[in-house]
Amino acid sequence: MVVLTFMWTWNEFLIPLVMATDATLRTAPLGLAFFQGQHTSGLTLLAAGAVIVAAPVVVVYLFLQRHFIRGMLEGAVRE
Repeated sequence: MVVLTFMWTWNEFLIPLVMATDATLRTAPLGLAFFQGQHTSGLTLLAAGAVIVAAPVVVVYLFLQRHFIRGMLEGAVRE
């Protein structure tokens, strides 16, 4: 549950887009969306930012992978 909750809050986009007026209250994906300009886009910088934004979710999943898989299979296995 910790992994899923962390992923949902880390990747939140719509609610901070609507409610956050201060730039310091943006989530990482929202900041990444504002990183791209209207007529210009540095694709290499945007790709590097996407890797940086995705890294914490991957690290949390790698550390809690055993618990995540056990929780997913607990309801699926019938004894």
